[in-house]
Amino acid sequence: MNYLLKSKPDRKNRNKIIFIIILFFALSLFSFLFPNLLRTINYAISRPLWASRDTAIDSFIKMKNFFVLKNLIIEENQSLEIEVQSLKLKQIDYDILLKQNQDFKNLLGRNETSKSRVLSRVLSKPPYSPYDTFVVDVGSNEGILQGSKVYLSDNIIIGVVKNVTSQTTLVELFSSGSLKQEAVLSRTGESFTLVGQGGANFKIEVPKDTDILWGDVFVYPNMQHYVLGSVYYIDVNSQSSFKTVYLRIPGNVFSVQYVFVESDTK
Repeated sequence: MNYLLKSKPDRKNRNKIIFIIILFFALSLFSFLFPNLLRTINYAISRPLWASRDTAIDSFIKMKNFFVLKNLIIEENQSLEIEVQSLKLKQIDYDILLKQNQDFKNLLGRNETSKSRVLSRVLSKPPYSPYDTFVVDVGSNEGILQGSKVYLSDNIIIGVVKNVTSQTTLVELFSSGSLKQEAVLSRTGESFTLVGQGGANFKIEVPKDTDILWGDVFVYPNMQHYVLGSVYYIDVNSQSSFKTVYLRIPGNVFSVQYVFVESDTK
């Protein structure tokens, strides 16, 4: 009696395995006999793939950088627009206060603009003159006196005349090292003593709770509020009950070519 087998050998799978083994040995033999040829073929096949990969990566990086740069530019433009609007508002406030101040002084009969100023060319400045000093081309012949005030512009005061000859004048900046100058915080009206640090810089040591903010303006203590400096940094030490406030004369003082010197000549 003949019995049927429950399952027959799978000849197709066996043939596939045999084919793979033969192919493996054939490729191994081929690579052994012709190593350079196989490497050349592999390189020829892989090179386009590598190039495509590099191109895709470069394109992705460039696209990413484009969007990052675009976002940075947008944020910077928005920040600049806010800053410009803030400066415009401050300029409007300043013009209004300047007009009110001038009207108030006119009512009191104290118009300080009657004292003339002489436009003076800077002959020598640091490092060719002593630190935080200028030599200008006007002197006693133009009515310049020792102690006459010196201005960077209509509303910025920078120093006083220290020595004067008939044709030249030595100007000392208020920021000269260790020189002390009384000043008024424009925003609050409180008085402080600025200590010169050289390089057109000042500092103040005050208690931590003193109402001084970044950007605050300090002015010369008289009826006409000429600007002495503005706050650019506040150093607060957590272990100290005081803070150090740093100020700087507005503008690049040491690159100017002309200043204004008060003159007693009518």
